[in-house]
Amino acid sequence: MKSAVYCTVLLNVALLFTQCRFFSPAEDADTVVARVNQSTLTADELEAEMEAAALSGATLQMRKDWVSDWVRTELLYQEALRRDLDRDGATVRELNRMRRDHLANVVLDDIAVDTSMEITDAEVADYFEVHGQEFIYHEPELRLSVIALPDETTARQVRNQLARGRGTFEELARTRSLHTSSANGGDLGYLKRADISDVSVQEIVFSLQPGQISRPVLSESGSFIFRVVDRREAGTLPPLDEVRGEIVNRMLRDRRRELVKRFVDGLRQGADVEIYDGNLMRSEPFAP
Repeated sequence: MKSAVYCTVLLNVALLFTQCRFFSPAEDADTVVARVNQSTLTADELEAEMEAAALSGATLQMRKDWVSDWVRTELLYQEALRRDLDRDGATVRELNRMRRDHLANVVLDDIAVDTSMEITDAEVADYFEVHGQEFIYHEPELRLSVIALPDETTARQVRNQLARGRGTFEELARTRSLHTSSANGGDLGYLKRADISDVSVQEIVFSLQPGQISRPVLSESGSFIFRVVDRREAGTLPPLDEVRGEIVNRMLRDRRRELVKRFVDGLRQGADVEIYDGNLMRSEPFAP
């Protein structure tokens, strides 16, 4: 267990260590963000790390926290070197394995970037025709809208307005609802039973038909009025537009997998590769 912890620490710090430099007395102090003994983190290196983590717009406090983590990791890294943990056989193997895997993944990313994978509408339609059964609904789903109100009295008033035609559900959701969906007219999208945590609300809304509006439903957070906009029954097939995004993602994944296979097969043909099946199982436990 101790070896695994040391290995994780060494991996993290080794990656960070490649980003920092050794301190020189002549170095411009304005370029250095932090220093641990002779190792420094410069402003440019910090910026590069933040961009790599998609945090280029990080606040000052976020940057301070990042630098604090760098200092902590650098201290641990230097202590690991002092203890000669970088020479431990298991640690060296693990670092080499992770370096190998990382570089292999960089090659795969380069392949994907260099290759155009545009999916046409016709290809999406053909895929849907062949694989349509994979998208069938396995349980009922409701498209719900909601109006959230502060108390039961207000909810009854709004429910009466709806019953008397004094405003549409969308209008009253936009003007009266406290729910975040109010800007969209109360639309919650399609929901399964499991998406609704309150069992009593499940029973109420799934007993309604499209176009029906529920009575006020009370809860600890207020009162709610629901409307069923649409209902999908189990066993029905969704429209193509609804699953287009998933189909495109599937096709891109499959094409990338095939591209990688062809690329690796080409590399294999040009390399000297042998696998010795007789050595796959060892008669004695491996001694690190």
